[in-house]
Amino acid sequence: MAEAHRFKHEAMATWFEIRVAGGDPDYARQAAAEAFRLVSHEEELLSRFRENSEVAALSRLCPGESLTLHPDTFACLALALELYQLTGGAFDPTIGTPGQERGQLSLDPATLSASLLSGNVSVDLGAIGKGFALDRAAAVLEEWQVGPALLIAGGSSILATGKPVEPWLIGLTPTWDLHLFTGSLSTSGFSVKGAHILDPRTRLAAEGTPARTWALSAQAAASDALSTAFMLLGPDDIQGVCDDRPECGGIVQRDLAIDSIERFGNALGVTHSWVRNQPGTRS
Repeated sequence: MAEAHRFKHEAMATWFEIRVAGGDPDYARQAAAEAFRLVSHEEELLSRFRENSEVAALSRLCPGESLTLHPDTFACLALALELYQLTGGAFDPTIGTPGQERGQLSLDPATLSASLLSGNVSVDLGAIGKGFALDRAAAVLEEWQVGPALLIAGGSSILATGKPVEPWLIGLTPTWDLHLFTGSLSTSGFSVKGAHILDPRTRLAAEGTPARTWALSAQAAASDALSTAFMLLGPDDIQGVCDDRPECGGIVQRDLAIDSIERFGNALGVTHSWVRNQPGTRS
């Protein structure tokens, strides 16, 4: 891949980067600035740490109450609940308060509203929000017609757009690389943050999980959420998710000390190829 124009932005307690392959650098900078403005807007809507966000407001609902949402908040929450069903609860954006009845949210697409039917919910879109913001930022770049670009959120989620002549090179392990043309790749693991993943099905810290997982999807929001879910699912369940969503794929590394990976699904929504390097040969 030729040298790209690079732009960075801080949001959602991490950093975002946009790399534009070629074209006029000033035009690319303006487009990236517009995309970053939208990322910051998504943070205002989706962050549970912002008291005035819609997600925080959802967590304050009492049974029988409803809240009309911004279209982006509604879309992100609807996808999150869809992935909750797909993963059998391994990904859960609405874990209730421990010791209290788990609440149930109902969404109405006609009015873009969410209603709490019973119990209580504590809505957390942190495991899908960054990917959702990448998808929205990519839509801005497409409107600006900047050409091929790579969007990155904190190093854990990436999204390639446009039709690059050359792929983006993504290193997975010392010997496995992914050549990414279009689509998204997200990763979760314990190597950086330690055992930080809570199993929503038990509300306990996850045990016996792989060292690292990746998820591939046409949507960064989906890959963001699924990479977390794959940390908690066994091989058969990961394959089941990929069978149900053929545009998705999974990658698992069981042990960081063993440089081998398991691959699941076809990731039909992602244009990519695999490269296996000999140790020490990656440039």
